[in-house]
Amino acid sequence: MKRILVVDDELDIALAVRAVLEAEGYEVETAANGRQCLEMLRAELPDLLLLDVMMPLVDGFGVLQRMREENLQVPVVMMSAIRPEDRLDGLQVEAFLRKPFQLEALLDVVDRVLEG
Repeated sequence: MKRILVVDDELDIALAVRAVLEAEGYEVETAANGRQCLEMLRAELPDLLLLDVMMPLVDGFGVLQRMREENLQVPVVMMSAIRPEDRLDGLQVEAFLRKPFQLEALLDVVDRVLEG
């Protein structure tokens, strides 16, 4: 079973995404901020990371930077209400989902990245 880590400081979004992905047969864990995300990544790497951009403690870009520094290699799909065009260049991001996104779009991206 594929494991997905959903990182979002908005609890409603994290729980909704978790419910949809679990209904599709994925094992899903959630983290509420970048610091918690990094701790979880260091303990065990998931098959996919769904990562919000704007979060407290460590934002999504900080998570990506630390992942690169620590060689934590996981496919990443970033999520945000604002597309940070200039900051995505050169980052190892598989896809970007602009909030609010349709659940079908989420599933399409997750399936494509995990099967790609």
